[in-house]
Amino acid sequence: KEFKQQCVSLRLFAFVGVSGGCALGFFLDPPKSSMWVRYSPTYWFYNLRGAFSGSPKTLFLTEKAEHEQDAPDIYSQLVTTRRLAGAGSDSED
Repeated sequence: KEFKQQCVSLRLFAFVGVSGGCALGFFLDPPKSSMWVRYSPTYWFYNLRGAFSGSPKTLFLTEKAEHEQDAPDIYSQLVTTRRLAGAGSDSED
């Protein structure tokens, strides 16, 4: 009975030790993925600051987007020849 109580009491310290070790490992040698960089604890401050301050970029466009492509011409090329003029060939040499 005493051994069981020791194991139950040790469980809390084992959990804290393992969790703290994993957290320390991530802090000292973080993963290199872009998701970790974006959602890591060090980026939380920037997320909070951005949530409460005005962002320089708006979600919606403020003016009409200007493009230099001729959409009707591209459409007619794709429909008639299934290729764009001036594009490289898709054959494997």
